[in-house]
Amino acid sequence: MRQYLFILLLVGFLSNAQANVVASDTSVPNKTITVVQRTVPTPKISKNIVVDANNRYVGFNTSYLLQQLMPFNAIPIQQNMYGITYRKYRENKGYRISMGANLTDLNEDIQWLGFRIDRDRRKMINNHWLYFYGAGGGFEVFQNPEKTVFFVETEVNLVGQLHWGVEYKINQVMSLSMECQGTLKLGSNSSLVLRPPTVITAHFNVN
Repeated sequence: MRQYLFILLLVGFLSNAQANVVASDTSVPNKTITVVQRTVPTPKISKNIVVDANNRYVGFNTSYLLQQLMPFNAIPIQQNMYGITYRKYRENKGYRISMGANLTDLNEDIQWLGFRIDRDRRKMINNHWLYFYGAGGGFEVFQNPEKTVFFVETEVNLVGQLHWGVEYKINQVMSLSMECQGTLKLGSNSSLVLRPPTVITAHFNVN
């Protein structure tokens, strides 16, 4: 009888040990999740496109103001420099209309009158600087300052012109520009004129 009891106890002990081994083998292993970061490429912005698709600007010749503020105000303002410029762009291409007039110092008669329309194109250099170039045509009327009668003994010329220059954007509203002009005059005083960048024009965005 004791032998049977010993055998039953031994069988029970072995069964429990085997169950524990099976339970330990069937445990769920820990899984490690690795997160892989993906870099999204930043789209490149073409330098040919200038910030907004449609821009309109009104520009003013600052020489008249600087002449009153700077020490070189004794130097007469160069004639044939346009006083007001209107520009309109669609992306980086557009046109501009320029007009201006000079008055004589003594009797305030008009000494010079000019009007011009140009095609214009501009490209970004960086966030603040851009360059522009274009061509156009118009007319100029010049009166001899020694004459006192308006448009007597005057010179009338048709004008074909190339221009190129640089512009600095101060902010989204205001910018400053300087440009060179190569001008062909045909008429009373036909000539070829190269105008250096001596005038600073202040432009204001009017969108």
